[in-house]
Amino acid sequence: MWYSSGNVFVFGGGTQLTVTGQPTVAPTVNAYISFDESLNKATLLCLINDFYPPDFTLKWKGDNEEITSGVETTKPTKQGDKYVASGYLTLSGPDYQNRDEYTCEVTHGGKSFAKTSVTSPCLNPLKSIPLHFSS
Repeated sequence: MWYSSGNVFVFGGGTQLTVTGQPTVAPTVNAYISFDESLNKATLLCLINDFYPPDFTLKWKGDNEEITSGVETTKPTKQGDKYVASGYLTLSGPDYQNRDEYTCEVTHGGKSFAKTSVTSPCLNPLKSIPLHFSS
């Protein structure tokens, strides 16, 4: 409930009201991949930096289809007057190679920030490399 000048406003249980004291700052989104040959698995990492307010959603897509298995997203952590967070997608080697592209899609402040990468069949499995994106 929220009280103001004798008025009562009731929100549903899943509703969150954020009163901001500063302007919205769009996130900087970067992504990386690591392939572990001994475990035959790929981990995609989506870093979300320097945003405000702390509310966001992150979705992973493979060939434009949402992926929900093997996904983890951290809660926002405050750094100075902004926030940072990250998301992870873990796939088996064959599952990773079955798709041509992966997208890390971050929604913040009503705007979408989608980063798409093309699967590379010649990844060096011992080295983490930045993904190349087109917006």
